[in-house]
Amino acid sequence: MDINSAGGRASGNSFEKLAAVEHYAASDLFTAAEKAALRYAEEMCRESVDVPDQVFAELKRHFEDDAIVELTSIIALENFRARFNRALQLPSDNLCMLPADHPAIRAMSKLSTPAPPASAESGSTAANQPRT
Repeated sequence: MDINSAGGRASGNSFEKLAAVEHYAASDLFTAAEKAALRYAEEMCRESVDVPDQVFAELKRHFEDDAIVELTSIIALENFRARFNRALQLPSDNLCMLPADHPAIRAMSKLSTPAPPASAESGSTAANQPRT
């Protein structure tokens, strides 16, 4: 969500709306179409890619076939990037300031280990370095 937060804000989405994505289903900040798209994204990004018929039927009420294909490709790309970055423990670019209790922040804190002293050459620590 990091880089896309910047794009979303440039498209007029507020920090409040971006922070509410985790609880979109109960939020009044999202339209029915946005909720259908977010529900579809959740189902696509589970361990299995079998999207329930009910979720797909809801999506079809809001989007034409070509838009569903485009949405599917965008979700798949973001899922790929998120899994790639997590596997390599690539740090955020800090383009999106997530709430401290956000699942992504909690997950990263579980991966964190005490960092060795900062290198005089790089000014960085092993804890904020990617695996490769």
